Amino acid sequence: MTRKRILVPFVVAVCLGTGAARAQIKAEHPRHCVMSVGPTQMMFSAFQENGTDEIFCRHVPSLGPTIIILDAQQVELRDMNIEIRVLRSVGQKDWRDDLDANTVAVLPPKKYLADKGTASFTHNFVSEGNYVALVRATSDDGAKEYVGQYDFSVGDTVEWYVALGLMSLVGAVAALGMWRRRRNAPRAQAGKRVG
Repeated sequence: MTRKRILVPFVVAVCLGTGAARAQIKAEHPRHCVMSVGPTQMMFSAFQENGTDEIFCRHVPSLGPTIIILDAQQVELRDMNIEIRVLRSVGQKDWRDDLDANTVAVLPPKKYLADKGTASFTHNFVSEGNYVALVRATSDDGAKEYVGQYDFSVGDTVEWYVALGLMSLVGAVAALGMWRRRRNAPRAQAGKRVG
């Protein structure tokens, strides 16, 4: 009986922890997904073309066609030529290391942000893993160059499962603590009445 009392809340907590992790992914919004591009900022967001309206930032859950959107926060970027790359993150120390070999998608330099301050493109992710969105902004005269990087993962990466496991464990410990507190509360009240 004692094992059952401990096991049931633990299983419930793990399930709630997993649900909370999924809810967090659903609740992600671009305003939380900001990357610095020199002294300016851009918002990164991704949508998967599967009929949902979920917005993703740090983790895109599955492979396939994904729309990546970059929104400029400052007007200065609208006047600059923007080069956008998606790089495979293979532990390179600098984004220039094996740039062409690590590039999976590239938009050549152009004033993508001139009209609305937003650039978007679709990339079909065929490999799970970690990626970097790289933005290079250059002025027409070449006097200014800003570079920004945004790390994200796609698919079932080991890091994602570790994070999910840790969140589940924290949820389980919290649920177990609440269950013990509630279980001990009637005993404490009964002891006060007797005394």
